[in-house]
Amino acid sequence: MKYDFDEIINRIHTNSVKYENSRREEPQLPMDFIPLWIADMDFACPPEVIKEMHKRLDERILGYSDIIEPAYVQTLSAWMQRHFNWDIREEELVVSSGVVPAISNLIQILSEKDDRVLFLTPSYGPFYTSVVNNGRIPVFSPLVKENGRYGIDFENMEKKIIEESVKIFIFCSPHNPTGRVWSEDELKRAAGICKKHHVSVICDEIHQDLLRKGIVHIPLAKLYPDEDWVYTCTAPSKTFNMAGNHLANIFIPNKKVKEVWEERYYYLPNALSITAAQAAYGQGGAWVEQLKEYLDGNFNYLKEYLNKNLPKIKFEIPEGTYLAWLDMSGTGLDEKEVKRRFIAEAGLHIEGGDMFVANGE
Repeated sequence: MKYDFDEIINRIHTNSVKYENSRREEPQLPMDFIPLWIADMDFACPPEVIKEMHKRLDERILGYSDIIEPAYVQTLSAWMQRHFNWDIREEELVVSSGVVPAISNLIQILSEKDDRVLFLTPSYGPFYTSVVNNGRIPVFSPLVKENGRYGIDFENMEKKIIEESVKIFIFCSPHNPTGRVWSEDELKRAAGICKKHHVSVICDEIHQDLLRKGIVHIPLAKLYPDEDWVYTCTAPSKTFNMAGNHLANIFIPNKKVKEVWEERYYYLPNALSITAAQAAYGQGGAWVEQLKEYLDGNFNYLKEYLNKNLPKIKFEIPEGTYLAWLDMSGTGLDEKEVKRRFIAEAGLHIEGGDMFVANGE
């Protein structure tokens, strides 16, 4: 193997949220705790990325920077074409400090105060806060679980859209926290309901590259190349473990919406974030392929270990993401007991189902 994913890197005194904020979140944690909460890997960034960042630092001036030269968009376009057969359009691209701020911005543009915004639950928590912090009203459509696999309740989804006069659907694809990678049929059914009822779709595809072997991710916008109501949010942050790099790629096909975005939001990426993202997309392909093999091995290990040692905890390997969504309902433990057993005694900083908006318990 070319890259060493077994290396243990000390992240204390690096202002790491994952490590140094853990005890604020869970004061019961012992000194030798293992943080398994925030979506942040413990693997070093690709060495190709670090090398290019060093080269950029050697130029010694970190002044105002923007994506001006064509190389960045060319590199991003080649990545999307190679991995998803998706032809992105430069005229639709804006950059943001992250996917969550971008979703908040789009909510402001695409809706008015007290409008309804729908998403599937359980859900990534910042979807909820992005909605309520902007004075909009969240609407939940719960996922259904059959044979350990989550799916969309399309009847419930359409019912909620009609009854609540929903304006926006936030679609997490691949889904956080369940790890579902939606099929083409599921994507088309969900988007078809939205199109029928004139609902804008904000598609969070930040986990698009993190797939199990044999699984294919389909960008929603790829299925609707001539439509202007699908807004796609992507970033290299999860894929290459550089969430602190603060650069996300947002695709806005509606010209009027893009004009409003550019009038309202002024964001200049920093010099290193541009260099890092371009290096990741341009030179990080082999690293990602090895990462996916390593993650597959980790998931297989976890499933075998749980089956042998903790069989009351049900776990299915997710189709995408690097998140493990564990069903502890069979243990008979309540939330307080789970915290005592797993956090205070075992020293694992994990997130409970109640942290995923609704339908997570």
